[in-house]
Amino acid sequence: MASKMLVETSERDRGKSEMVMEDKLSRLPDEILLHILSFLDTKMAVQTSVLCTRWRYLWISLPVINIDSDSFRYYSSFANFVFSVFSRRDSSSSVTNCRFWFDISNPIYSSLQMGLDSHDLFEPLVKMVIHHVVDHGIQHLSLHFPRVVDELPHLFYCHSLKTLELLEIVILPNKNLDFLTLSSLHLVKCSFVLDEEGTLDPFEYCYNLKNLVISDCRIPSRVKIFEISAPQLTNLTISKMEHARNLSPNCKIVLSSTKITSFRYVDSHIIEFSIAALPFIESLDVDVVLADYLFGTIPLRKFISHLIDILRAAGGAETVILSLETLSMLSMFPDFLGRPSPFSRMKDLKVKAPNELSSLTIPDEVITFLSGSPARDYKVEYPKVLVQPTAFSLMVGTH
Repeated sequence: MASKMLVETSERDRGKSEMVMEDKLSRLPDEILLHILSFLDTKMAVQTSVLCTRWRYLWISLPVINIDSDSFRYYSSFANFVFSVFSRRDSSSSVTNCRFWFDISNPIYSSLQMGLDSHDLFEPLVKMVIHHVVDHGIQHLSLHFPRVVDELPHLFYCHSLKTLELLEIVILPNKNLDFLTLSSLHLVKCSFVLDEEGTLDPFEYCYNLKNLVISDCRIPSRVKIFEISAPQLTNLTISKMEHARNLSPNCKIVLSSTKITSFRYVDSHIIEFSIAALPFIESLDVDVVLADYLFGTIPLRKFISHLIDILRAAGGAETVILSLETLSMLSMFPDFLGRPSPFSRMKDLKVKAPNELSSLTIPDEVITFLSGSPARDYKVEYPKVLVQPTAFSLMVGTH
C-alpha cells in the first residue's frame, strides 16, 4: 500500500513539475517564443497552437515561414495549408525569411493529378508565395520548384529581397536574372535555356550582387560563352559543373567581374576560364579532381593548363587553399612547374587533406612553383565532420 502511494505521489509530483516547466515556457515574451518557433517547420509550429490558449495564435506572427511539400501526404492538404497560412497571418508582423520547397516529383502528387500537369497544380501556390514576398518586404527566400517559374520576374524589382536561393528552377529562355537590389544569389541544380547559339550573360543587370553561388547547374550546349559580369560581385563559388551532364566541353566561362575578393572552385574536372584581372582578390580556394570518365576523352594536359590559368588569374591572392588532389594533378606535369610562381602576394598556403590521412608529403617542386621557395611553410586542413549549412539555415540565423 505504501509503495503504491509512493508511486502515485511520484507521478503526481512529476506532473506538477512538467506543468511548472510548461508555465515557465509559456510566460516567456512573444519575441522569444517566436524565435524558438522559427527554427521549426511551419507545419509543426502551427501544431503548437493546440498546446494551450497562450500558444493558440502565436504562429500567425512567425518571422520565418518554412514550408515543405514532403511534410504532407496529399496535395489537397498541402495546398489548403499554404492558403491558410497566408490568409491567416498577422499582416502587421514582419516576415524576414521564407523557405518553400515544392517537390512535384513526389509520386503521391503524381497519382492525384487527375489529368492536370504538375506545373498547373503547383503554379498558383508558387504565385502566391512570390507575391507574398514582394508585398511583405521579405528579405531572404529559398524556393525549390523544378519547373519554369512564370512569376519569377516579379522578384526582380523587390527592393526588400537581399538573399535568394533557387533550386531546380528553369530559367526562362533568353532571360537575364535582373535582380536589381539582390546582394546574394545561390543557384543549385538550375537549368538555363538559350534559343540560339551564342553568349549567355544572366547576371549583367544584378547591379548590387556581391555573393554568387553556381552549383550543379545545367548550361545548354548552344552556349559557347557563359559570362559572369555582375559589376559589384566580390564572392564567387562555382561547383559541380561537370562536362558530361551540365556543361558542353566547348563552353568557356568568362569572368569579367573585376571586384572579386574571394573565388572558390570545386569540380570533378577543370573548366576553361577566361578571367579578367582581379586586382582585389584576397582568397582562392580550388578543389578539383578528374572524374574517371574523362580519361582518354580530353587530354589531361589541357586540364592542367586550364588549372594554371586559374591560379595565374588569381595571382594576387594572399590566402591560397588547394586540395591534395589539386596538388597531385600539378605534380604530374613537372614542365609546367618550372615556370615562375603564379602568386605574387601569397601569405598563407593551406592544403585540404582527407581526415583519414595521418601525414602527407608535397613534392618540393610543387611548393616551389606555388610559393617561389621549397622551404615555404604550409598548413594542412582536415574537413570538419559537420552538416553543411544551406543558404536557408544561414538566413534563419539572421532574423
